[in-house]
Amino acid sequence: MATRVVSAQEARAKFAELTDRVHYTGEPAIVEKQGRPFVALVRPEDVEELERLRAWWRSDEFSRRAARAAQQVTGPEPTEQEIVAAVKRTREELYRERYGAA
Repeated sequence: MATRVVSAQEARAKFAELTDRVHYTGEPAIVEKQGRPFVALVRPEDVEELERLRAWWRSDEFSRRAARAAQQVTGPEPTEQEIVAAVKRTREELYRERYGAA
């Protein structure tokens, strides 16, 4: 399934046709503004899948970072307190990356 690319002007002129095509064929459309991708039109279930993938990626990223932080703790077996502290640092680091300084 190819992604259709249309200009903003064409999207305005053929909005009903474009949205019907996305809905019935599942073919996404990229709307360009000044020759650059601006927005995408996709089916609601595609948005839901994207949100699931984002949640999975964030969870996976958090797990990898927390594991890495726990490995940085001295000693072969970190204590529960050291693990909790490593998880807390990881959460704070991810929060700062996503939303800026807290």
